[in-house]
Amino acid sequence: MMVGIAIALIVVGGLATMWLVQAMTTTTNVLTVSTAVDRGDKIGRDDLTSIQIAGGQRIDAFTVEQQADLEGKTALVDLPAGTLLTSANLGDELAVPSGSSLVGVSLTGAQLPGHELAAGDRVRVIDTPVAQGDPPEGTPESFEATVFTTSYLAETQITVVDLIVPQDAAADIAARAASGRVALVLDESAGE
Repeated sequence: MMVGIAIALIVVGGLATMWLVQAMTTTTNVLTVSTAVDRGDKIGRDDLTSIQIAGGQRIDAFTVEQQADLEGKTALVDLPAGTLLTSANLGDELAVPSGSSLVGVSLTGAQLPGHELAAGDRVRVIDTPVAQGDPPEGTPESFEATVFTTSYLAETQITVVDLIVPQDAAADIAARAASGRVALVLDESAGE
């Protein structure tokens, strides 16, 4: 009886060792970003690369076979170079929180801080006087906002900043932005 138990233990131990060796030597090709991708940016073919990871790991990483499905997806968070791509950090579009609106503001360099804006930065939209008008006598009206995305249009030298604002302030901000009577002040950088 003891010999039978010993043989059974040897067989079980051998099978466990064989499974462990196979799991350790099996690899899976998963996708990472080759360069840093900012939150809100679309993933392009040139942004993707692959690495091999040990098999048997339970991670939610996209495989090389899914590369075509990822092109055009949106980075939901900042992705430093080398970041594994998962369903948690990629999506179809960034979400606008409930009770908020998304307002686009076209600005010249004079209406922006010198510090480059990034998604998540906390800013204030300041009501400015008409061009060549007198400065306001009191403190100008301002609205708190969060940067959603930014894009620079080189041909017009205009920066378009999409802002997440409270719904009740969206119409006021949009009206001022349409007339060019706004400036942005950076209050808190998301990267600091």
